[in-house]
Amino acid sequence: MRRAALVASAAALSVCVAVWARQGDQTGRIGSYLAWHALAFAAYLVGLWGSRDLPRPALAGALGLAVAWRVLLVLAPPLLSDDVYRTVWEGRVSRHGGNPYTWMDRPDSPRWVALRDEAVWPRINHKEYTAIYPPLAQLVARALPDSVTAVKAAFVLFELATLVLLGLVLARRGQPAERLLVMAWSPLALVEIAGGGHNEAFGMALLAGSLFALEAQRPLASAVLAALGAQAKILPGLVAAAWARRYRAVHVLSALAVGLALFWPYRAAGAGLWHSLGKYAQYWQFNETVFALLRALLPGQAAAVGAALALLAALAVVLALKPMALERSALVLVVGWLLLSPNVLPWYALWLCPLLVLGDAPAALLFTGTVPLAYLVYPAWRAGQLWHVGWGVRALEYGPCLAVALVAWRRARRVQTRGSGN
Repeated sequence: MRRAALVASAAALSVCVAVWARQGDQTGRIGSYLAWHALAFAAYLVGLWGSRDLPRPALAGALGLAVAWRVLLVLAPPLLSDDVYRTVWEGRVSRHGGNPYTWMDRPDSPRWVALRDEAVWPRINHKEYTAIYPPLAQLVARALPDSVTAVKAAFVLFELATLVLLGLVLARRGQPAERLLVMAWSPLALVEIAGGGHNEAFGMALLAGSLFALEAQRPLASAVLAALGAQAKILPGLVAAAWARRYRAVHVLSALAVGLALFWPYRAAGAGLWHSLGKYAQYWQFNETVFALLRALLPGQAAAVGAALALLAALAVVLALKPMALERSALVLVVGWLLLSPNVLPWYALWLCPLLVLGDAPAALLFTGTVPLAYLVYPAWRAGQLWHVGWGVRALEYGPCLAVALVAWRRARRVQTRGSGN
């Protein structure tokens, strides 16, 4: 029964991937995309159920199929986001001696008119903004080939590296290797990394490496990898703060030194290093939840962002003091970040995927299936309206996850009560 379910799941996911790869850009057909995504996510859940106690040869086949899906999506145009075009452009500017953090090297600067082409330039978003991603992300963009397909392929390789590292952690713990399918078969991961070329994959690989290093009792390597991760997407640094009880001062200082050294190639930008990130935090809101409450209670978005950062820092301190499993404390912090963030784009939920490989969290797993509802913003936005999804959409997106979390919490409380009663 389970094997038949797994085969059926593989077939359904293959059809969904083939449709997306053939159609390419999904932003003009969001209703159709969400219907196919619903089928893919249902098949994914069935597949996870059917993969229990999967023999090694069958698991190898399932992982090989996951790689084949990614190849198809890498070769297709970006599906739902244009972020990858900016990665390609900023790498191009860097290779020509520019500094993407400076105003004179922003995408719409006349200095780089000669680099503009029809394949990348017209699709760059927010051309008036300088680079927002940290220095290591810029160095990687500089090192990658000047091609959307090549950049997508590189991020898929980082994703596969994450799976290898997670496999090593599972092996050390004696956990079943088929848990890798939680990420390998995830529709969200397929669409947003292979299909979208989001550089979260790079930060996730560094985060997985940091976690594996701690498992292997190498805290210095873990701290350095977390610092590198923070210079790719920031979040790995916050996660490492939740693991602080496992580091010594020398590990933290070494990590800080490595992280700060990455700023050196871009030092000429000065305050420009933070300009776009500050604007992003100050003005942009999308698909937020708890942050909306902070914004309503406090005088202005800057104050709300400051409060959110303070709450995240406090959460990291609390988690650092608790003897929790690495993936559990990381998961709690990522969930807190998603709830407190002023912007929650669907690919932000990618950070849940590697952590769900190592430990069950049904509500978080469900969110990787509901978060694409945020793409319902596209029809109105393409018609000239604001980049905004209403609370009705957000209720469908977050509400079921909250319900599942409450059920899981109540069940855990009952089990704890029975245990204390005995």
